[in-house]
Amino acid sequence: MRAIGFVVALLAALAPAAGAFAHASLIRSEPTDRAVVAQAPSMLALTFNEPVSPLVVRLVSPTGEATDLKDVVANDARLMIPLPEGLTVGTYLLSWRVISADGHPVGGALTFSVGQRSGRPSGSELDLDYRLRWAILAAKLMLYVGLCVGIGGTFYAAWIAIEPQSLRTRTLIATTLTFGFLAAVMSVGLQGIDALGLPLSEVKEPRVVWASGLATSYGLSAVIAAAALIIGLVTLRTSAKYGRLFSLLALLGAGAALAASGHASAAEPQFLTRPAVFAHVVAVAFWIGALVPLAVAMGLPPRRPAELMRFSRAIPIALLVTVATGIALAVIQVKRLDAFWTTNYGLVLSAKLGAVAVLLALAAVNRYALTPRVVRGNGTAARRLAGSSVAEVLIALVVFGLVASWRFTPPPRALLAAAEAAVHLHIHTDRAMADVTIEPERTGSRQITVTVLDSQFGPLAAKEVTLVLAKPATGIEPLRLAAKHVYCATWRLDGVSILVPGRWTVRFGILVSDFEKVVIEDHIDLPR
Repeated sequence: MRAIGFVVALLAALAPAAGAFAHASLIRSEPTDRAVVAQAPSMLALTFNEPVSPLVVRLVSPTGEATDLKDVVANDARLMIPLPEGLTVGTYLLSWRVISADGHPVGGALTFSVGQRSGRPSGSELDLDYRLRWAILAAKLMLYVGLCVGIGGTFYAAWIAIEPQSLRTRTLIATTLTFGFLAAVMSVGLQGIDALGLPLSEVKEPRVVWASGLATSYGLSAVIAAAALIIGLVTLRTSAKYGRLFSLLALLGAGAALAASGHASAAEPQFLTRPAVFAHVVAVAFWIGALVPLAVAMGLPPRRPAELMRFSRAIPIALLVTVATGIALAVIQVKRLDAFWTTNYGLVLSAKLGAVAVLLALAAVNRYALTPRVVRGNGTAARRLAGSSVAEVLIALVVFGLVASWRFTPPPRALLAAAEAAVHLHIHTDRAMADVTIEPERTGSRQITVTVLDSQFGPLAAKEVTLVLAKPATGIEPLRLAAKHVYCATWRLDGVSILVPGRWTVRFGILVSDFEKVVIEDHIDLPR
């Protein structure tokens, strides 16, 4: 119970960060966020760190009127968004929602102003529906239980136990399969709700919500999972002659379902990640699925030592596949060692690894200490083995909950890709403006390019441009740097070392003449 309490507490701690769990990240927009443009643009471009497909794009005017934008063109990782004609002076908010390559919806917003800034459009805040987040989490947890405990249990009964299972075992397996199927169906509607950014109450709308959920890559996963779970239920009512075939199909379907979508499967190289996810799920389902019927069989005589020996000979292969594929996927997703303690994904992975280590320790005790004694007819060892199997199931539930929470945590590889992208900033004042681009360099430092403009959006002839970067909260002294003139109104700073991520104050001193200096200032968020 302590383990279950731990995972609930951890998931609750992660839930408030729901607005930032993008797996695809916006790395650039044209015009840039908070930019002030002289004339209304006819097109707005969004560039992400990986391919995306548009779901909902909405423009909110300075008066708060919202317009759904159509004819959005997706070109790999770039969206071209036609804007309405006749945009008036003021600040506009563009709210966007896309589906990333891993099948997870991603949303965000940015502002731009025509002519001059006005107040932020009313009704433009992106509210989070935490009930939806918890519903998605619960559905995923139930689905994992159905795929692993239910389908894995049917496979164990057909291939390892061979003899007919008790009524209690069949009832437990059938229950997990049924709830898993219901979760697979409901998760399609929840996916559609999340994709369209609608409230949870809209899940009853089949035409739009459920069709949208099925249209995403997760829709394919849900369909395969539902089919596999149905096959699992059919297996419970078939003869032994066909039971092996059906249970094998169900087990392979469980692996295919989770390999069809998800950030692990979507990671490159996919010729490695998708088979690794498939093999990982199949091995885990065999391992965890065996625990329920094994616990029931060991609890009361007759204890079937031959069945236990067959499982004992097969389980090392499943454990080896589980560990090998898990390590490979973790290396691809984490990228850097410090991501284990500096990212939410890494913290969840660390907790999962701890739980898996306990599972492996219990499995070792069961196989090398208890199994030989059970085979020799020791009833006490059999009861201990049954209790240990129940404990493994409870810990496995913790692991499933942690894995389900990854739906809300971007993998470090996605964060790293976003960090390696250029950061853009537009600073606008009545006297001068600056378009700033900060790009990472191979040495670990950054290159800063700034184009200075006058109040009429024309190039501003400057004799000197200096930059001050400040982060007072950290106690770091401000960085004062002189920019080099490149051409026309463009200046550049090379080799700028910014070791601390987060929000920085950016201040430019623009020397227009010997007697006039313009200072403009804003804030920028810099990734690690």
